[in-house]
Amino acid sequence: MSDNDKKPTSNVLKIGISELDSLEEKVRAFININLSAKNKRFIISREEVMDKDGKILLNKGEDIDFPKVKLLKRIFKEKTIKTFQPDEGVVIISDMSSPGGIQLSMDLVTQIMNIGGGAYEAFIDRVDSFKEMSGFLKKSLFPKLAIIGYIPEAKQREEMLIYSAIRRADPYLRFLEVIQPDVKPNQVFPAMKQIYISPSDKESWKRFILEIVTEYTKPYNIEER
Repeated sequence: MSDNDKKPTSNVLKIGISELDSLEEKVRAFININLSAKNKRFIISREEVMDKDGKILLNKGEDIDFPKVKLLKRIFKEKTIKTFQPDEGVVIISDMSSPGGIQLSMDLVTQIMNIGGGAYEAFIDRVDSFKEMSGFLKKSLFPKLAIIGYIPEAKQREEMLIYSAIRRADPYLRFLEVIQPDVKPNQVFPAMKQIYISPSDKESWKRFILEIVTEYTKPYNIEER
């Protein structure tokens, strides 16, 4: 593929950047979330921020707290800052031990990898199970959104128990369960938000991508626990 044929990338999920209003929302929410969630959320500047006179307001690598956000909002009318936060990325939980599971899993990976023109490859993971995902959560990085694909019937009970444990440890993780008529016609996790896709319906895939972007970018609501 030549450079001219490559799909242009765009940061539709706004990973690694924060506008001042969204930055204030995040910091405010993280203060409350960190009182109860096992996975602690914080936000760090990836750049040095200065005012028009060259005075440093925010150092590169500095933790951004509420007073710093208020200071930035007093000085700048509009500004986008390069930021880092540990709750970034998407994980696809979909078992690949059967032909149907392989097909659905690869369809999900392909569609999600294409978001933003392929800009998020480093932020997308696929695992076979919640058990495998729970290992990720013990690290300092964890996904903001999990997409649930194929779960074999023999493993569903165990997976539901592990999912419940994950939700108790961190009720702010976001989940979407995929329903697909050929491979997975029924929902496995009753309380989870679901989205329907059909391999033959391109519009269902467009709705799927839109739902992911919407769910990923919505502000944290601390009342949703």
